[in-house]
Amino acid sequence: MPYIGIMELLSLFFLSFGVGFSGAMMPGPLLVVDIAETPQHGWQTGPIISVGHAIAEIAVVVILSLGLVAFTDDSILPHIIGIVGGAALILMGAMMGYDITKNRISYSVSQQEKKSNHRLAAKGITATLSNPYWFVWWATTGLAFVMKSVKLGMVGPVVFYFGHIMSDFVWYSVVSMLLWKGKKLIVGVGFKILILSCSLFLLWLGFSFITDGIAGLHS
Repeated sequence: MPYIGIMELLSLFFLSFGVGFSGAMMPGPLLVVDIAETPQHGWQTGPIISVGHAIAEIAVVVILSLGLVAFTDDSILPHIIGIVGGAALILMGAMMGYDITKNRISYSVSQQEKKSNHRLAAKGITATLSNPYWFVWWATTGLAFVMKSVKLGMVGPVVFYFGHIMSDFVWYSVVSMLLWKGKKLIVGVGFKILILSCSLFLLWLGFSFITDGIAGLHS
């Protein structure tokens, strides 16, 4: 594979990891399951629920990739999707920055969930599918990323998927390990800086998507 192609794939991997990590850090159903189940199942809770989450997401990536290949050439669709996805990223980043400056983002280790006989992986799938934001993300930002990835060939969506899902494995595993060891999650100034950094990253990437989309429409 040419050097430029490898660099494009590496760039795609780290961009998808960064966006996925920013999203994973935000409180949601999957994080609640991770927090609630860790005291009972131990540090492996995060990796296991991430497997369930990965199963739900691989189906979406495959369906989108197969359906979008035909539209990657001589079509305005990729550019429109890029603009919409960029707008979604900007909105996500702005809301994230606003919430953390207003102290509206917090993690509580006392959150509880009713005990269930379902396995952790199944709970990961359920938590994923029960989150309306997940569907919105894939209909906008996720779709834009998949559209970009298929232009790099069939390996593109694979690289995007692993970069994206790796962020979930890293974050939820860290949360479980910290809780299992009886330590508190990142709090205070350090936590705010981390969230604000993710917010700025999403804003930059969103503007990049929109700029590329507009340039494509005028080319």
